[in-house]
Amino acid sequence: MKKKSTLILAGLLCVCFLAACQPSSLSSGKKAAEGGKDQQQMVIAISEQQEEFYRKAVSKYSKLHPEIEVKIEIVPYIDNTPTEKTEKNKKAVQDMQMQIMAGKGPDVFLLDESNEALPDMIKSSCNGVFLDLNTVMDGLKDLPLNQTVLKAGEIDGKQYFLPLGYMLTGIAVTDDMLGDWKPASDQPAQFLEEAANQTGVEKFPSEFLLRDYIPGLFGTPVLDYEEKSITFSKELQNLTELLTERQEFSSEEVPELPNVALMGHYAVNSFETFVQNSLTSGIDVTFLPFPNGEGGINAQVNMFAAVRANSACASQAGEFLAFLLSDEMQGSTGWENLNIKRIPTALPVNDNAFVPAYQRRFDSGEEYQKAAAEKAEELFQLTQQITTARFCQYENSLVFDTIFMTSENSSVEKKLDDLKNELRFYFDE
Repeated sequence: MKKKSTLILAGLLCVCFLAACQPSSLSSGKKAAEGGKDQQQMVIAISEQQEEFYRKAVSKYSKLHPEIEVKIEIVPYIDNTPTEKTEKNKKAVQDMQMQIMAGKGPDVFLLDESNEALPDMIKSSCNGVFLDLNTVMDGLKDLPLNQTVLKAGEIDGKQYFLPLGYMLTGIAVTDDMLGDWKPASDQPAQFLEEAANQTGVEKFPSEFLLRDYIPGLFGTPVLDYEEKSITFSKELQNLTELLTERQEFSSEEVPELPNVALMGHYAVNSFETFVQNSLTSGIDVTFLPFPNGEGGINAQVNMFAAVRANSACASQAGEFLAFLLSDEMQGSTGWENLNIKRIPTALPVNDNAFVPAYQRRFDSGEEYQKAAAEKAEELFQLTQQITTARFCQYENSLVFDTIFMTSENSSVEKKLDDLKNELRFYFDE
């Protein structure tokens, strides 16, 4: 396999910078005298995909805190299409890298897994880019937050970034196909094969979605920063090999269900569509989350927040993050009161937000409101089975690029070994 050291090194150099463009300012209330010179400014960087929701959230916060001027910088989505816009966005990323390395730049980051500016939040946290948010966490103790998911942002007892939303990967199956069957294996590869056999399909129509998230299905990380080691488990290799064998799959004559589904993906909302269709058709859909190989379920953090370590607005930034997770924002009426069409599809960390948010997403008309609420409650109970949670976008992208974006005929085992050798410089080996 051709070495990709240059590509990986370029990705690693991105760990401490933020791409920003289209700055705008939200000044709440009247500015202080003489042009607002005495008014403190807090800069919040927001991923482009989340702009609509968080711009409204920032506006609401600003009205409550007129003493702070809030400036928004949008982190552009870069799809690598060779266009002038793409090059401009990449240049903005490089410029912001220099700002962050110089101890400047945005005070607060509201990002999702699509951002290429901070692809490895764990490494950035270890490098001291972010502020320890333990004092913020102390102020959230009375909120019903999913503690397992929150710990994904904790390193060596310090909370360097704050998970705001997460996703679960699984299979959506109609109840008539499911019957009384329950999966016997807690290993993802065996689980996939069992489910395929039970439902009578050789491969699931959207099985390719799993390739983006293979490492994230497991509770054990590929990159261990504390031990400075790189490990690809046998279970991960088994699942990767299974998906590699199935990559020629065509879904032209396969019914919509059963299917691989992502519940809480920040952009893909196919599962919500499945549920809406099931409510109107009377054919119920069950979500079977992938096991993590350790007798539980692994959640993948896909929306998160952090504060720059040397921010002059640290206390205000912490207050803002607490506001984002509060019942006022994420409780039974928080999102509804924002009056926006597109709310994040990520599963909210505040448990109070789950049922009302997903009832709204499943709503197919007044006559289905009760059924939508019942389905939302059923899915919420699944989130209580989460035993591990990680931010693993960097691991996911590494394995995807190594296995599925290369054309060499070498085995999965060989490709993973080559990747491991290329990553040794990551720990100065």
